Amino acid sequence: MAEIPIPSSFEDLTPEWMTAALGQHGIDTTVTTVTPENISEAAGANGVTVRLKVAYAYGSAPGPASMIIKLPATAPAVKQVGVRQQFYQNEIRFYDDFADRLAVNIPRRYYSGMDEEAELFAILLEDMAPAVTGNDFTGCTYEEAVLAVREMAKLHAPWWNSPELNTIEWLPTGEPNLAFANTRFNNEVFPGVMANYGQTFSPTVAAVVEGFCKNLSSAIGMISAAPYTLTHSDYRLVNLLIGGEKSSPTVTVIDWQRVAKAKGLVDIAFFTVLSLPTERRREWESSLVEAYYADLVKLGVTDYSLEQCRLDYRLCAFAPMRITMAFGARPDTDLGGEHGKRLQTTMIERVSVAIEDMNLREFL
Repeated sequence: MAEIPIPSSFEDLTPEWMTAALGQHGIDTTVTTVTPENISEAAGANGVTVRLKVAYAYGSAPGPASMIIKLPATAPAVKQVGVRQQFYQNEIRFYDDFADRLAVNIPRRYYSGMDEEAELFAILLEDMAPAVTGNDFTGCTYEEAVLAVREMAKLHAPWWNSPELNTIEWLPTGEPNLAFANTRFNNEVFPGVMANYGQTFSPTVAAVVEGFCKNLSSAIGMISAAPYTLTHSDYRLVNLLIGGEKSSPTVTVIDWQRVAKAKGLVDIAFFTVLSLPTERRREWESSLVEAYYADLVKLGVTDYSLEQCRLDYRLCAFAPMRITMAFGARPDTDLGGEHGKRLQTTMIERVSVAIEDMNLREFL
């Protein structure tokens, strides 16, 4: 079968290309039109994510009426970070190596292509509508929060301290391309975030931010130590699709660009610190950690106490700091407008409070 070219822009998403891409993954049909459609402001902070409406030739075998395609970011600075941090590469590798072996709800992949030398990447996914993207600003209901943390137990338990994770060469330990990230946080992220938000930090927050940014590899080492598992590592509401047919109580996990080997509580801390308004996080976090832990035990995790789980939760609050400091250091021109600026400020505010609430200075 002929190799399917990797699209570099929407202009490449022709009916002929779509027909070939679907055919390569077992859908033998003929596409007549492909129409891109924006999803939301929140979609694709590290790339371009759009919905494709697709029509088929009369008499042709049926195919999906809509799909989601992900391409690299158009802003050169953002794209280069994605390439160097291997975000685009690793999401495709995740689908290659893990997607068929997970109990977690994820979209089906129809096509993916990667040319690292040319910096071309594309992945075509199932559209999970009518499920809708979660909202990191407003948060979610308590019932939805419980569903979210329990979904992570389904991801983490089967891979808990799995030796196989150590044999997968591309799988990052805690952070994709740690050497590059360590240098970047020291030389660029710390001065950038201090210039943007340093005036809002308390002395305690400023000290923790400095210690984290200037010793990123040490912090990543702590949140990646045993017990480790397979983690999403960017587990926020914006990366969850909530609901489904007839508003069924399900969540679907998307955007696996930061998949890694780390402590499972990385994902729980990401969710509570960055996706829940602070007062809700304070009210719910203890019971959410308990619900997560209970499911881990039901799914076979042993030799792990609730006390250790709670301690790991505090420690893993360093994980949402990573994305928050990197995003907080971006200039306004790289934020994509008012939505991006609001997101930047909200993340900084929530992480700053969590640093003090969880006494993260104790770990440095």
